[in-house]
Amino acid sequence: MDATRALLDSLMGKDRNVAEDGKRQHFKDDDVCKHYLVGDCPHVMFVNQEGKTSTNSPVGSCKKQHSEAMRERFKSDKDYVKYRWRYLEDLRAFLQRIVDDNNSQAKKIQKKLSGGITCTSETTEAVDGHIAARETLVNEKVEAAEKMAEAGDVETSKQAMEEAEKLAHQKYRLARLKEVAEGWMDEVCEVCGSQISWRAVEELEARNRGRPHPHVPGAWHQGWIRARDALAKVNEEVTKAREACRGMDLGEILHGDDDKDKDKDRDRKRDRSRDREKDKGKEKDKDRARDRDKDRSKDRDRARASSRDAKKRYRSSSRNRDRDKGKNRERSKSRDRDRDKEKEREKEKEKQREKEKEKEKEKDRERAKEKEKEKEREKEREKERKAKEKEKEKAKKSKKAKSSS
Repeated sequence: MDATRALLDSLMGKDRNVAEDGKRQHFKDDDVCKHYLVGDCPHVMFVNQEGKTSTNSPVGSCKKQHSEAMRERFKSDKDYVKYRWRYLEDLRAFLQRIVDDNNSQAKKIQKKLSGGITCTSETTEAVDGHIAARETLVNEKVEAAEKMAEAGDVETSKQAMEEAEKLAHQKYRLARLKEVAEGWMDEVCEVCGSQISWRAVEELEARNRGRPHPHVPGAWHQGWIRARDALAKVNEEVTKAREACRGMDLGEILHGDDDKDKDKDRDRKRDRSRDREKDKGKEKDKDRARDRDKDRSKDRDRARASSRDAKKRYRSSSRNRDRDKGKNRERSKSRDRDRDKEKEREKEKEKQREKEKEKEKEKDRERAKEKEKEKEREKEREKERKAKEKEKEKAKKSKKAKSSS
């Protein structure tokens, strides 16, 4: 049921059941995603196989409305070119920001890798030493087995050959280990900025067969493919939009007076409110006219009646007038209450907008704190790396000292 409702909202708009004289949504409303109106929303680029927002998405899920109906209304608006330019610029700025952040993080990882000490050279040297030792032992065992066979000691010769075969098998396994060790290297993905290695069996197999790294089909990598493609597409769209808007005031288009738009929205709301009040007033005037006609008819009937009922008719007429006055006072109070409620709603909306702004500021502060923490962690890792380098240097010097002694 919810999926059906969401589909109808997307195709026909959330206001599909609103009457013709009721309030309809506008593409400039705060809950409408402007990125979706002019292209692809970055929030839906990082999704898993189920179509849900990935848990490691750098931008999270979109809280605003994605509506095909609203996109069609936007395209048919008289100011379509103006707002399309503005929303394209906003989308490009958003995409450029997240791509720049990703590139910056990738550069930090690359710098760390290039300055670090990998285990490849040390492991290769160790494995080469073991391979050479096994090869020497194999040759010695084979020579000994041949001499024993010539001397007639068949059993001892057979044992020596078995030992030689075991050593040869160990040599083969060490050679395979060397191949793996040579593949122990880390690098940075140029698309998603992730640090990837070629250590696991499936990673080595993919590399040997010329296939991409196993992380490529993941939501993170695929999301950055979409984001970078979208940025290139938007840059091209902006170039075309510049050609379409040549000769226009670009400052007004890009940074148009948003206060004017807000004033227009408020004017539209006030106009609709006035129209409703006018309609109510017309209905009330009709009611009063009908009441007056009835009163006149009653007065004529009373005038034809006997003079004995004159006092009764006067008292009845007086009571009717009092009731009419009471009704008028109630109507006036009702209008005042409606106006007060409208003012309260405007205040609540303004408070809500202020809360949204505070939330955005809080998110910016959290991101800044996270960046500072990342810098501190990076410093700690750098210190640990240098400490390990010093320990390794000491170990090497100690080995050299022992070997020389």
